[in-house]
Amino acid sequence: MACSATTMSDLSAIPLNLKSVREARRAGARADDLVAEACRRAQAVVGDGIFTALVPPEDAVARAHALQRRADGGESLPLLGVPFAVKDNIHVAGMVTTSNCPGLSIMPEETAHAVQLLEQAGAVLIGKNTMDQFATGLNGTRSPEPLCRNAIHPNYIPGGSSSGSAVAVARDIVAFSLGSDTGGSGRVPAACNGIVGLKPTIGLVSSRGLLYNNRFLDCVPIFARSIADAYEVLELIAAHDSRDPFSRPDAGRIDVTAKAPSLKALATPRKSQLRFFGDADSAHTFEANLDRLVALGFSLTEIDFDPFEEAGRLVFQSAMVAERLCDYGDVIANRRDAIHPAVWAAIEPGLAFSAKDAFQTLYEVKRLQRVASNSLAGFAALVVPTIPTIFTIEEMLAEPMGRNTIMGTYTYFVNPLDLCAVSVPGVTRQDGLPSALCFAGRAGEDGTLRAMASSFEAALSRRPSLPATNAKRLRKGA
Repeated sequence: MACSATTMSDLSAIPLNLKSVREARRAGARADDLVAEACRRAQAVVGDGIFTALVPPEDAVARAHALQRRADGGESLPLLGVPFAVKDNIHVAGMVTTSNCPGLSIMPEETAHAVQLLEQAGAVLIGKNTMDQFATGLNGTRSPEPLCRNAIHPNYIPGGSSSGSAVAVARDIVAFSLGSDTGGSGRVPAACNGIVGLKPTIGLVSSRGLLYNNRFLDCVPIFARSIADAYEVLELIAAHDSRDPFSRPDAGRIDVTAKAPSLKALATPRKSQLRFFGDADSAHTFEANLDRLVALGFSLTEIDFDPFEEAGRLVFQSAMVAERLCDYGDVIANRRDAIHPAVWAAIEPGLAFSAKDAFQTLYEVKRLQRVASNSLAGFAALVVPTIPTIFTIEEMLAEPMGRNTIMGTYTYFVNPLDLCAVSVPGVTRQDGLPSALCFAGRAGEDGTLRAMASSFEAALSRRPSLPATNAKRLRKGA
């Protein structure tokens, strides 16, 4: 297909985000040009462990060409020519779903609902992303070789389990991507790679077409380079799905446009409860990130973080782990040799839980939801570091269980407590690695988080190196 007035050499230099794609189209590029460029970038990293499978470039370009013709005919396609990718536990008709396990091979007949909505809007799928096997892990090393590596420093973990989904965005291969999130998989890899990780209210985006870890907790997060891009994508996929029993009946009525919070009070963990595991850089940048919130006019009040940590422990240290037997039971029973050793160590305890244990866990979840709701009354959101530290790949492989758990210190609690959340890049650490701040709010308050995250993002761009000086001094005790 002939290129437009905007040549492919011009496109090779542009960032792939919603704004730049639209600017390129206004300058004369066509959807097939843009998708061909994304395919070129994906093919260039085929050995880097970012994708488990790529859409054949000729197929992706042909689809983009057909979409362009529809747009030329007057059809409104808000994501025309925007390339994206999805995690390999999200079904795409005609592409094998493996959850990054060689013993699992599912050929779906139907594409996941969220992906269908994106394609209807004109976005073009480029490929499926690597992941911690069975979405069981928060570090990105629980997968076959070659390991996906951090986009900023290849010696460091990319975060998981949506490792490839985050890295594909951070390395500017696609404009956005979809992952899955049970205990932080939509936020941890975003933080590790310096991008936005948006975890919507559970049930706001249909999870139909997703291989599940926990149907009560799992949701579809969005990775993007900016808050604006992430939430624009959310606007397109947030909808009630009558075929998904876990879809929120009010999903279509939840407003995800930016709404300034009625309160300027934010909750944060007590100073004595913050843990950075010896990482002074992480502690310092959290203070610097809080300073930006104070400069924006927010007040910070310390609350008891123990109930949140209790809820977080339930995700992988209770009968909830047994639910992996639902979607992965056949492989667990018959192809144990195909399961990554660290993944097996995480899911094996699930075999010992009883039905009684499961009910007691559900009761405890409900109790902690009420405690957390009371704790957050009077606050616009809870703010925490997205991750307490970051490890090298070598460090993670040397202690894969304990260090993986550390990565979920500030993310595990969000889904069992039915909160929405968004991770936003913060100040750059002194060692050049990214930091991130996470806003967590009550279910349905996605628009409020959007407004706060946008303000924080804008403040960071104006003063990227503000030192931490006064955030702790301005905090009040609960």
